[in-house]
Amino acid sequence: MTLLRAFVFTILILYGNLFAQSSVWKISDDSNHTMYIGGTIHLLRVGDFPLPHEFDDAYVNSDYVVFETDLGLAQSQTLQRILTQKMILPAGQSLSSKLSPKTYAQLKEYIDSQGYTIEMFNRLQPWAVMLTLTQLKLSQIGIDQNGVDSHYNQRSLADRIPQQYLESIEEQSAIITEIGEGEEDTVILQTLSDMKELQPMMTWMVADWREGKTERLERELVSEMRDDSPKMYYTVLKQRNDTWMPKLIAMLHEEKRGFVLVGAMHLLGSDGLLYQFRKQGYKVEFLRGEE
Repeated sequence: MTLLRAFVFTILILYGNLFAQSSVWKISDDSNHTMYIGGTIHLLRVGDFPLPHEFDDAYVNSDYVVFETDLGLAQSQTLQRILTQKMILPAGQSLSSKLSPKTYAQLKEYIDSQGYTIEMFNRLQPWAVMLTLTQLKLSQIGIDQNGVDSHYNQRSLADRIPQQYLESIEEQSAIITEIGEGEEDTVILQTLSDMKELQPMMTWMVADWREGKTERLERELVSEMRDDSPKMYYTVLKQRNDTWMPKLIAMLHEEKRGFVLVGAMHLLGSDGLLYQFRKQGYKVEFLRGEE
């Protein structure tokens, strides 16, 4: 289930005690400079609100909020226009030309079983097919609410709290469109195989995320992606983490305090942001209760 787990958490979209209160950490240095960093899920269910109180504790004790990208643009026609242009195959190509006959036949069988037609997908890139099918399934099981990032985007706008961003909307869209490149058959086949497991998978993923339990998330998402799909791992996680770290350290050394919200997978593993902060000598601790 590796690629689907990783992909779902990415689009939703990915240490210390395994039983933390939530996925929020406090980063500090010897000069009492402080930053909060929260691992997020980008889509949730109605029942997943309210969020763990540590998120609000970090928010009210911060001077600005940091997101992966500008969510106003991400939720506007700007991103949709960019993705629409990239999700369509070049003239003369079709989905059947990007997949093996066996994979294409299995995909058609699944799409037919869901009440759609393969013709609806024939002009799409394989990554766009995977994204569309996954989003349709998530909606069916009730994962259709804006998640942590959107919640604090709307709240910070209402409170007139400054926002900062780690990457441009163009950079993020480029990452989305590279998912599964060179691994098209594997991505589609694993997605089809694991669709039936999506609901129980989401149940444990969200439960562990709420409680800050990182062991299974790291093992079954981050480590398996690194081992089974190194290209996706590099593109989605390692490369971005390495680019973000100098920006985050510069923010940490400012007098004002930031609350950083990034996909939970970015925090975990040997290339994760938490490990990198520790490695560079910063104190990393779970946020417990109101500061």
